[in-house]
Amino acid sequence: MTPLPGSPAPVPSAGPTSAAERSLAPDLLRGIALLGIALANSVYFIVGRPTGPLGRPSDGTALDHVADALVGTLVDNRAFPLFTMLFAYGFAVILRRQAAAGVDGRRAQRLLLRRSLWLMVFGALHVVLLFEGDILLSYGILGLALAAMYRASDRAFRVLVWAPAIVFLVVAGADGLTGDDGSGSLFGGDGTFLGDLASRAVALAALVVATPVTVGALVPLAAIGMLLGRRRVLEDPAAHVPLLRGLALVGMPVSVLGALPLVLATVGAIDADPVALYLLGVLHGATGVGGALGLLGLVGWAVAARVRRGDPAPGPVLRALVAVGRRSMTCYLLQSALFAILLEPWSLGLGIGAGTARIALIAIGVWLVTVAVAVALERAGRAGPAEWAIRRLAYGRPAAGPAAPVQPVSAG
Repeated sequence: MTPLPGSPAPVPSAGPTSAAERSLAPDLLRGIALLGIALANSVYFIVGRPTGPLGRPSDGTALDHVADALVGTLVDNRAFPLFTMLFAYGFAVILRRQAAAGVDGRRAQRLLLRRSLWLMVFGALHVVLLFEGDILLSYGILGLALAAMYRASDRAFRVLVWAPAIVFLVVAGADGLTGDDGSGSLFGGDGTFLGDLASRAVALAALVVATPVTVGALVPLAAIGMLLGRRRVLEDPAAHVPLLRGLALVGMPVSVLGALPLVLATVGAIDADPVALYLLGVLHGATGVGGALGLLGLVGWAVAARVRRGDPAPGPVLRALVAVGRRSMTCYLLQSALFAILLEPWSLGLGIGAGTARIALIAIGVWLVTVAVAVALERAGRAGPAEWAIRRLAYGRPAAGPAAPVQPVSAG
């Protein structure tokens, strides 16, 4: 549409958020969540062991059971809900940024649609080439729904927190059931590269068919993230200390207590029939949302305390975690590539017959490698390759101009 004479031309879109404009808490949370995702995903590369609840080998050693108890209580069904909330939070930030720049709502919507479609492409490639437990494809489809709801009211998102919760709980219950026979693939690859490639292509088709369920289970988490993002809870944590403190003090204990029954069943401390295990899976998943909110509250509360103390310069550990969070998609994909190299039977094969204690150590090591890569990119003033690609595809080529200096981490 041609603008009226004398009226300003429509703004095509605001560019991606620069380093100077990024807030500390969301990136810090993403960096922490990626450690949890590495620990959670790594068990699905174990080959040759029968699995029980939470995808963990049912014949583990005492040391394995210690790892199972720690990861099952603090990580499983906790890291991914947090990551999903942060994904939706980022959507709210993008919409607010576009509105502040005077971008027409429809143009902002088209930007988010492009971003989501390309995220689906990245996710599909990730499934086929590396890991059938991918989340990017579902996030891309979820992004299409969020883009369609860009003008929805807070009330609509509050309804979405509860209305599809039954789907989330039904899916969560599956974590209480026993797993496969130790073939090492959710879809039965033969252990060769080409065989696993074929099985993951089948997995991609299955994921597409299951979209209503998988994405429906993410909707309540995304609605929470959108509501938090609209209120700038993590960008201005000092203004939301009572909420953040409440989330931390309530969410963390609820999460631990709700996780324990299934964890005890996982390590063989209690016996339970399949129906009971399914219900324990529902409890584990439901209270995991409390754990995600609890960690979000704890980190936000800590960042608010830094602001009250005058925002001292972040130390090396904090800077490293934030560097990972700024490159979360790159680090997520790099995790899968490293797991494939280290654990797949057609490569180094360290996942064959592995226990969960060894796998947990490998997962931590893989995460540390991604930290080192992120820190190196941060020092070079460069975005992660995946972030660069998705921004170029969604926003287009940036306008020519002088290069902006690398900005320090902001706590605002």
